[in-house]
Amino acid sequence: MTKEQALQYTKYAAKKALDELEKQRSVRFTLKDEIPSVFESKIGGVPYFPSDAEIPVDSNGNPLRFLMQIKCSDIQGLDCFPKQGMLQFWICADDCWGMCDKKGFRVIYYDAISDSTITPQMPAFNDMEKEFFPLKGEYGVAFLPTVEDAPKNSTEYEEAFCKYFNEISGEAIKSPYDLKFKLNLPFDILDEAVYNDNSAHGHKVGGFSDFCQYDPRETIEQQKRYDFQLLQMCSDFRSDSAKIMWGDAGICHFFINSEKLKNCDFRDVLYYCDCC
Repeated sequence: MTKEQALQYTKYAAKKALDELEKQRSVRFTLKDEIPSVFESKIGGVPYFPSDAEIPVDSNGNPLRFLMQIKCSDIQGLDCFPKQGMLQFWICADDCWGMCDKKGFRVIYYDAISDSTITPQMPAFNDMEKEFFPLKGEYGVAFLPTVEDAPKNSTEYEEAFCKYFNEISGEAIKSPYDLKFKLNLPFDILDEAVYNDNSAHGHKVGGFSDFCQYDPRETIEQQKRYDFQLLQMCSDFRSDSAKIMWGDAGICHFFINSEKLKNCDFRDVLYYCDCC
């Protein structure tokens, strides 16, 4: 099999597999360097903070740090998402980003946005917090409603890909990774099969999830309990600079039950971060 044939077969199998698998709606977002007001969706900086609000604290009474807020009217195409108000995410700025503390994160929802706001009296970041907190600045966000293909790292995709690849090529691979490690094809063939255009990666609300290690919703019960991805925020960096960095190029997730989301009930949220 030539490289050209292998690439043709791989593109065919990937397309056929993705065409037959379930798709999901998401709203992706990118970072903007313009500093938004407190009444807009934003990452980092000073949040929307009505006069009667309180800064959330961890189990030791230390204030959490503002991560992101979403002006709900910015999110289009997700039926279960609130249509108005402001949704905020807060976390600890420690070495595990609050995951080791049952009060180490908070999701706060304001059902209406008041015209007036105050500046929360947040203490300055100490040296340890500066080192561990994932945000390296304050950013605006631009949202884009999307329909996502199934992720290429899913079991369903891998099985469908192998079926179509074997059908057209006459081979008998059992995993896309066999392209490299059994058929000895170049890495760019494996990239086309598994890594290129992987819809799971990226900043988003809804859609499929991407993980550096594993999905924390290990049981069917947990998958039903937390069936909607409220937020996925990835590390966002280039070789010379970083805007967001979760440890070693990690990813942050917040999950909720879609029915509770419809009812604007944010008392039961699963928070999880991992990195390479």
